[in-house]
Amino acid sequence: MEGGPKEEAQGKQIFVEDEKIAFLRWINKRLKNDRYLTKNYFKKFLPIQEEGDHFFEMLKDGILLSKLINDSVPGSVDERALNYPKTRPLNYFMMLENQNLVLNSAVAIGCRIMNIRPEDMVDGVKQAQLNVVWQVIRAGLMANINLKSYPGLKILLQEGETVAKLMAKTPEDLLIRWVNFHLRRVCDHKQIKTFYRDIQDGEVYTYLLTAIAPQDTDLLPLRETDLEDRMDMLLEYARELDVLNFVTPRDIIKGNIKLNTAFIAQIFNAFPSLEVEDQEDQLDDFDDMQYNDQTELFFEETREEKSFRHWLNSLNFTPYVSYLFEDLRDGHLLLQVFDVLKPGIVNKEEINVPPFKPLQHVYRSVENCNYCISLGAQLGFILVGIEGHNIYEGSKLLLSLLWQMMRYYTLSLMKYGESDKTLTENEVIAWCNKKLKEDSNKKGRATFKNFRDPTLTNSQAMLDLIDIIQPGSIGYDMVFSGKSDEDKLENARYCLTMARKIGATVFALPEDIVEGNHKMIALVFARLMKVGANL
Repeated sequence: MEGGPKEEAQGKQIFVEDEKIAFLRWINKRLKNDRYLTKNYFKKFLPIQEEGDHFFEMLKDGILLSKLINDSVPGSVDERALNYPKTRPLNYFMMLENQNLVLNSAVAIGCRIMNIRPEDMVDGVKQAQLNVVWQVIRAGLMANINLKSYPGLKILLQEGETVAKLMAKTPEDLLIRWVNFHLRRVCDHKQIKTFYRDIQDGEVYTYLLTAIAPQDTDLLPLRETDLEDRMDMLLEYARELDVLNFVTPRDIIKGNIKLNTAFIAQIFNAFPSLEVEDQEDQLDDFDDMQYNDQTELFFEETREEKSFRHWLNSLNFTPYVSYLFEDLRDGHLLLQVFDVLKPGIVNKEEINVPPFKPLQHVYRSVENCNYCISLGAQLGFILVGIEGHNIYEGSKLLLSLLWQMMRYYTLSLMKYGESDKTLTENEVIAWCNKKLKEDSNKKGRATFKNFRDPTLTNSQAMLDLIDIIQPGSIGYDMVFSGKSDEDKLENARYCLTMARKIGATVFALPEDIVEGNHKMIALVFARLMKVGANL
């Protein structure tokens, strides 16, 4: 019998090894100029050795992963907050703190971290480590595969499709469309649906490279009947185009989806090739395809929208949310979230489950959205002027609903004992001020009136609260006075990173603190209370 458990296990082990090699090579190249990783006298991280388990050992203390997160999404981790080894290796607790920071920061940049604990990372659970590394690398590779960075992607619109629908596509879906777009330019018999079987013979890569770089590549690899020789040739073409090879010939032949997806993303980032001669002809009807409630197109996602999207994705629902105003318009995912906010509040029999038939799409979607508004009212949300059709039509009014859902979710995590009573913002303020006033280790702790208090913009109260929750954790010699906007921004970066380090999952950005965004500030304090009160 072919394909039994033994063969399947061996195949998975081969993929683990292949991914390990690909990931460590990527890290070696991307972080080669980091002086701490390459020159540290106590522990030299780079270059990571390909033999044995050196790669997994280097991931255990969280330092390398934190720097990888910053490489993928610059500024995500304030490295002042990291525990570094000095005269002796980090102890288990200090490594756990770093891994807390890693996992919470990864979630904050949109990674889907499912059922992985800091202990798994420190203990060297290989599958968990590989999963986190891949999610972080993917976040960097896919960061610019969107219409904001490349408006030319609108050329991938299909007949009758709105731009909002295109914006809701995952980066992987956009890459598949992009590959097929270029394949149509150079051959009439190749299209792909996945980065698995469709690319295993190397033909797609050969045609793609010819389409985007005709002056530097050709179809000679297709003359090679030996697949490994063919892959060697096309990968050499990629190297000549300065595209770092994320794959080996075997990765392509075996159809490793992660590594082939990464390689396609690298090719796109180096040669998007969206300016083609017939582009204008294909976009004549573009203005008729775009929509939202102001009949304008917002390519750029606001900080608030990004925070909401990352929060929704942290709940690990399917599908992944790429564009709020399209992915939520049928109401189905919102209803799933309501069932998390208050288990049992959603009557499953009243949910319309997509996909819907074309003639029923509007009615079924609006029905779901109206149900969401009804549930919000039951939970005490203020939803004046918001109706189901507003959500379906992509109105910015959706943001008011999402904010109240996110706040309710955060506060619902904090309950005393067996009580079902959800805490209020006033109770959070009272608890935080009580802690700040009671602390006798440092005089002059900064209290605050409410979450709109302008004194909060220097992050001092948050930093003090973190230091009370975990005594001695804040390096006050690294805290700025907060008199200038630059000082405030540095403090906010340090503060949010330290919050994540002690176990708080926060989605606020430093700019939210400096600008006094009371909504995000409230959620940061609530998360700190959850950690400090062990709720």
